[in-house]
Amino acid sequence: MRRLLVLAVTLVAVLGVLAPPAIAQAPAPKVTITGFIDEVGTWGKNLSDYDNNYNRQKDTQATGRTRGRFDIIGEVGKAKAVLGIELDAFYGQTGNNDTFLDTRSNISGGITQGGRQGAGANAGFDMNTDTIGMVEIKWLYTEFPLPIPLPNTLRLGAQPFGTVATDKLALYANGDFPGVVANLEFAPGATLNLAYVQLEEQLTGFKDGWVRGEDWAVIASFGFSPFKGLDVKPMYSFFQAQGATSGTARQGRGGVDPTAAFTGTGGAVAGAAGRGVIENRHTVGVDGKFTAGPFSLQPSVLYQFGNRHNVITAGFAPYGPVGSLVKADISAWLVDVRGAFNVGPLTLAAMGMWTSGDNAKSNPFKTIGFYQPLDTDTSYAADWGTQIFSLGIDYFHILYNNAPGLNPGVAIGYDKYGRIQVGAKVAYAVTPSFTVGAGVTTDWTDKKVDTDSTLGAGGLAPLAITTSTGRPQGDSRYLGTEVNLSTTYRFAPGIAWDIAGGYLFSGEAMTHAITTGCCGSTSGTGAVGGPVTNSGTFGRGGKDGVNDVIIATTRIRFSF
Repeated sequence: MRRLLVLAVTLVAVLGVLAPPAIAQAPAPKVTITGFIDEVGTWGKNLSDYDNNYNRQKDTQATGRTRGRFDIIGEVGKAKAVLGIELDAFYGQTGNNDTFLDTRSNISGGITQGGRQGAGANAGFDMNTDTIGMVEIKWLYTEFPLPIPLPNTLRLGAQPFGTVATDKLALYANGDFPGVVANLEFAPGATLNLAYVQLEEQLTGFKDGWVRGEDWAVIASFGFSPFKGLDVKPMYSFFQAQGATSGTARQGRGGVDPTAAFTGTGGAVAGAAGRGVIENRHTVGVDGKFTAGPFSLQPSVLYQFGNRHNVITAGFAPYGPVGSLVKADISAWLVDVRGAFNVGPLTLAAMGMWTSGDNAKSNPFKTIGFYQPLDTDTSYAADWGTQIFSLGIDYFHILYNNAPGLNPGVAIGYDKYGRIQVGAKVAYAVTPSFTVGAGVTTDWTDKKVDTDSTLGAGGLAPLAITTSTGRPQGDSRYLGTEVNLSTTYRFAPGIAWDIAGGYLFSGEAMTHAITTGCCGSTSGTGAVGGPVTNSGTFGRGGKDGVNDVIIATTRIRFSF
């Protein structure tokens, strides 16, 4: 694949050389810095960021933190280079020791954090705030037009997906990636987007000891407007993974721990880690928007197909003989429809989504009926306005924050069971600078959840895996109903003050057993590192087997 990419880029470069260059005075270089700083304060009850146990009534927290995002942009004419930097830290020391990176020491890694820094952050400001080693490099890319007779932009390096796949946020590809993007504008409002994504690099391969597979993806979309008010963007993507792959593209679901299940060792491929696992995943769909006066409608439909070849390892003997080669066929859907109506300062909006799932008794090594995005960056439906079912104004907290396969912002579905969500919201601009809003959202799973499952690194593991006599059976589909209130006050240039609260009436489908040590947890019932022995009845206290979730957040953002 890389040879084809190099050939294509070389061909474009040759065509560019053939085009006669225009002789003009070189523009003066320009450097700008853009970004924002957030100051966030949050109180929450039963958020379960660290244990994924929604039955702990005393799980409360009140925190303050800072996020700074700075994009340094150097430009010469239409060419630019971008360095994106992000910093996240809690108010106060959160680990046993300071966050400290000593580049002068000979200690392996040189990192001493002394414990967890908190969900989403990489530091905790201590007294005197001398904090080292907390800088994240988000973007580092160059962007320029090629000298061809067609408006275009080529972007190389670590960069954002943007709208290369869909215009609606995080349906398939969102966040950041290393690779290449080309945008070709054939006519005003008609643009072809091409992307090559390098998820993992095997360098010279297994024979030289490189354990990562050659995991890559391509994305192609074509955005156009057949008439005024209608925007359409069909898209296609192909993703291939060898062995284990990025957790953004494949989460643990149905009890299948990606680390343990996709090693490729055993049977005919013993000793060749990862070579027994090849996943070929195709995604095709269309994203659209129709606007007519005060009314807008945004429908999106994506279908996923392909297969995954794998070797059954010792922990998954119930699904086949250990060492045997198996193939799982992929067939999954995602449908997302949103509409809005504006009447002066009043906005009314509604949404509905459905993503397919598998039933409790399904064999994940034969059938994959759940949708898998390439990368959402935890942001699916973050533009809708919930505070618990999706990222809200405090973008560190979301349902099952530390279990990606159940996290609705990451997996979109709920483990292997899929998800259905309907919601409505209203916003009213009291003044041009002050807006209030409210909303309600209800979620179910597509297929009934086996609430006797144990939650671990592989998501919800049915009794067929955790016991020798287990018989998985679907019990409930209702995940819960969330209500929200919010305000936004822009009281000064560049300053926005957001306040929001969410209350989730938790549903029975969220009930499950806990394996202590799961997903970063060190709390729960049973021996540390071992499964709960009461067949999943752990967590069945309180209303509907789980307790409700509450969050309240204030955020002041300065943008520049």
